Amino acid sequence: MTINPRTPTPLRWLARETKWQIRLYLRDRAATFFTFVFPPLVLLFWSRQPGQDVLSAAALVAALALAMASYAGLAMGIASAREVGLLKRLRSTPLPMVVHIVARVVASALLGTLALGLTLGLGAFGLGLSLSLSGLAGLLPGLVLGFAALGSWGLVVGSLVRTANAASYLVNATLFPLFLLSAAAQRGMLPDWAAALTPLLPLQNLALLIQTALKGDGMLLHPLFILLCWAALGAVVAARRLSRPL
Repeated sequence: MTINPRTPTPLRWLARETKWQIRLYLRDRAATFFTFVFPPLVLLFWSRQPGQDVLSAAALVAALALAMASYAGLAMGIASAREVGLLKRLRSTPLPMVVHIVARVVASALLGTLALGLTLGLGAFGLGLSLSLSGLAGLLPGLVLGFAALGSWGLVVGSLVRTANAASYLVNATLFPLFLLSAAAQRGMLPDWAAALTPLLPLQNLALLIQTALKGDGMLLHPLFILLCWAALGAVVAARRLSRPL
């Protein structure tokens, strides 16, 4: 009698791979620190500055926390997998490449949401930030588009470089300047030409959506549209890059 082992369904494969990707991420001390510890430390320091509004600071740092898991996490994860030849070996296994990539994206989304929640929780319990259920529910559209925009470009960066170190350099050269530009724009410290560019930056628009949702001011269409444009363009480029052998 021949026994045919049951082939896992795509959803079961996805669940297993997502769980494994989360475990791998949490084993990386540097990634864990910069995702879950670094943003709250930035918020504690920045909120103590004279004239700084806690809500605007918490919104921008929460956006940074999501970006650390989505943009930075996916970029360095894909680059590291390329460096050790994991993506090439996966093509000879039963696990579909698309399931592996989607599992990385889902894991980053879950970890980024947790990091964002921890940052906002610190703002609420340690800095007097006012949170409500309606405000937290209003975060959903901005978080989905914000993650899509940042995560898709994280996949692009990971597909462009061949080593984790190179991905780290490129992430640092792009993410932290975006954060500093957005922070300077909040305090009116930018020249006019630079201030005119900040409404086009994904991190700034995500922070604005978080801020308005927590204030209960409704949903702003312009930041949603900007994030949608970044997400659509990033998804197209990432799909073309990842469809080729890496």
